[in-house]
Amino acid sequence: MKLTLKQYFNRSLVVLFWIGLIFGILYWPRSLIFREKKSINVFAWGDILDPSVVAEFEKSSGIKVNLNFYASNEEMIVKLKATGGEGYDLIVPSDYSVEILVKENLLKPLDKSKFSFYSNLNPRLLNHAFDPDNQYSIPFEWELFVLGIDKDYFYGKTINPSWKMLFDPRVIDYKITMSNDPIQTLVLASYYLYGPIDSLSDAQLKKITDLLIAQKQYVNAYADFRADYFLATKNSAVVVSSSSYIWRTMRKFPFVGYVIPKEGTFVTIENFCIPQTSEKEHLTYQLINFLYSRDSMKTHFDTYGIFPATLDVMDDLEMDDSTRSLVSMSSPELRTLHFARLLTSQKNIRDAWVQVKTD
Repeated sequence: MKLTLKQYFNRSLVVLFWIGLIFGILYWPRSLIFREKKSINVFAWGDILDPSVVAEFEKSSGIKVNLNFYASNEEMIVKLKATGGEGYDLIVPSDYSVEILVKENLLKPLDKSKFSFYSNLNPRLLNHAFDPDNQYSIPFEWELFVLGIDKDYFYGKTINPSWKMLFDPRVIDYKITMSNDPIQTLVLASYYLYGPIDSLSDAQLKKITDLLIAQKQYVNAYADFRADYFLATKNSAVVVSSSSYIWRTMRKFPFVGYVIPKEGTFVTIENFCIPQTSEKEHLTYQLINFLYSRDSMKTHFDTYGIFPATLDVMDDLEMDDSTRSLVSMSSPELRTLHFARLLTSQKNIRDAWVQVKTD
């Protein structure tokens, strides 16, 4: 059938329309074709961000928060090194991990002018050796290393709160649960033998390794998380753990308690950092500011027992005088803050840890 000039013209317009639409989809800016949902990817410990607080932020901001979890600082560091931090917008490393990530050029400097809470931060949590000017990290919460104890086991016995409860065979007649973090464990053993030092000689590292190998006969388990489980199930009479785990367990099991070694203990600070490769800082800063609100900080303390990094929330927290003294860092045990740190190379630590685990 022969087409009229008008029909030919109309059909040509239809063909041109579809060609134009296809090329538009392929080459026009994505934001003009689709409205992408705002989202950020967070890489964190599994029990540090309360899901209800995150859900409230998503509802109020319209920003989707994709949570990804790691079980240890070492796992987090390995993944960030392997990916260059690609795919993550916010991470929550512990103090010594910040220093490692900075040296690997994996963190982006923070713009503190975007923080609405900075003046409320506890100054004792700022400007430490792992990030002297807090250029790359901001403290979110902190905890203590404490010795969790089975009070039933020690009933009627005199307790001398000391690191000897973990390392001295003249004291130990019970099972122990130790940290499965090699850096933390070597630091604790080093502190027991040598006190606060900045580095280890080869001879000192060998003595620490020998100490940990000798300790194994008393060790029931090495646990990154839930060392408190071994207390609650009465498999261990003494565990080394973060304060939050012990206090959560104390709420359910009255026979669980804790002591702080008289020689001093260690503080661990969990920090917010932005990976170098993130392109969503404008969204990430919104989440960070939300998480530092008084309601958020109170919820995280109530849920997880973690100590808030801000001081303005202190009046909102329900605690006894002893706990309040610790949380405010006015307790005598916290006159000096000790932090886990790299006392030797990561290779030396790995080699020593393999020897401890396999010997």
